[in-house]
Amino acid sequence: MDLTDSARPQKDMPGRRNKIAEKVMAAAFNHSERRQIGKGLVGRVLNRSYRKQRIDSEVKQQLESIEDHRPYFTYWLTTVHVVILIISLVFYGFAPIGFTYTQRRDLVLQANLVVETVGYMEPDNFWIGPRPADLIHLGAKYSPCMHRDEQVYVRLADIRREENDTGCCIRTDNAGCVQTVSSMCSTSFATFAKWSINSGPNNLRRSGPVCGQDHRTCKVPASVKPNEWPDDITKWPICKESFEDSEYPHTTCDLTGRPCCIGIDGTCKIVSQEYCDFVKGYFHPEATLCSQVDCLDDVCGLIPFGNKEKPDQIYRLWLSIFLHAGIFHCILSIIMQMTILRDLEKLAGCLRIATIYLISGIGGNLMSAIFIPYRAEVGPAGAQFGLLACLVVEVLQNYQILRNPGSALGKLLIIISALFVLGLLPWIDNYAHLGGFICGTLLSFIFLPYVYFGEFDRNRKRLQIVISTVLLLLYFMAMFIIYYLKPLRNCNWCSYFNCVPLTEDFCSNMDVRLENDELHPTR
Repeated sequence: MDLTDSARPQKDMPGRRNKIAEKVMAAAFNHSERRQIGKGLVGRVLNRSYRKQRIDSEVKQQLESIEDHRPYFTYWLTTVHVVILIISLVFYGFAPIGFTYTQRRDLVLQANLVVETVGYMEPDNFWIGPRPADLIHLGAKYSPCMHRDEQVYVRLADIRREENDTGCCIRTDNAGCVQTVSSMCSTSFATFAKWSINSGPNNLRRSGPVCGQDHRTCKVPASVKPNEWPDDITKWPICKESFEDSEYPHTTCDLTGRPCCIGIDGTCKIVSQEYCDFVKGYFHPEATLCSQVDCLDDVCGLIPFGNKEKPDQIYRLWLSIFLHAGIFHCILSIIMQMTILRDLEKLAGCLRIATIYLISGIGGNLMSAIFIPYRAEVGPAGAQFGLLACLVVEVLQNYQILRNPGSALGKLLIIISALFVLGLLPWIDNYAHLGGFICGTLLSFIFLPYVYFGEFDRNRKRLQIVISTVLLLLYFMAMFIIYYLKPLRNCNWCSYFNCVPLTEDFCSNMDVRLENDELHPTR
């Protein structure tokens, strides 16, 4: 065999690799299929064409001068969406798949040291993804985490007033104790310890006692002037260290229940750890009272509030754009991005389309936070409707050169209207759609390239940019004023634009439902 012949393929390999690399680079920078203004992917699907008689030399020169861009933002955004979804599923897992609730039942050790059958209803997620509480932890749009909601804090104040009337229910068999109200403490099996003005000369307090801690036995922090603990147990700190010897029964008994934060509204209950784990709550073994824990901080996660009385996670308006409720949700976003977003980016460029996409998403989420503040919403719904607004504005801006522009506009509006109707289903944010579409329309007039037909049309379109900029600023000013200063209260019709309640649980609020809301510590 001739050795020179066997060596030839090896010599040709570098040359082949160079040719392949050249073809790849040529394909990457191939601008032969330019994105035509007024047409694009949607225009080709809807058989859109030019009126050649309106394309004179000046218009033709403008069309040829429009630069064709590479869709770098589309590829980056899609990669980020996929990576974040994978991470969220790995760390948080999947919620039950469905449209309403899934019932969970099991034998659970209660705070009364009795194993009982416990049930709760867990919200479904038909997008095939994490639970609503996990989505909030990831950065979902959820208004109570973004600013101080007075309704939330009024409810918390009511809970504290109720807790101020509790006492320590001590089992007579020395099996344990739990903080509760007198009506929930069985006199047959336990003794209810409650202070009053007749408690004795060594204690003139009305509020208390508290199972597991006492102002007279706590070493750190000590109850001494000027930092004496008030006669209100809801203002007591967590006792980090106590004196070893204590003569008070409520401090020597074993606590069988501690605070547990349950659901997305941060409901706090004194329960056993096993019960808290079963309902997927946040258990606080270091605390003895619900007033000593911040359930809203547990629900929200992310960066702790600067002031626990004033939630400040306003960055959820843009962070939620990069999240998805599940696999199916992400697939729909990828399809939208690899078709419409990619097509528009080739026309407008990376910076312009990214600006339209992100600001539309923020504007949509802001409207959603105003009208449906207690629903955890994720995904680029507002940003995607901002892209649909780009398609509408593109037709309006190039009305003169399109054949049958009225038909082209009508087809787009029919498609968009159908998508708004789909937004009446649960787990779809129609207010984000509306806000994103409004912002996308104004941003499209500002940033999308356009062709002018004479000096008058040129000046008109420049004026459109100024007017759209002013209207966009007014939109955000009005939305933030409403959100922070004039929040909507008792808007019964607002939810109907977002979801039509075909059944009782069809438009549920995504929170868990305990089958037995009253926990019986000693019965």
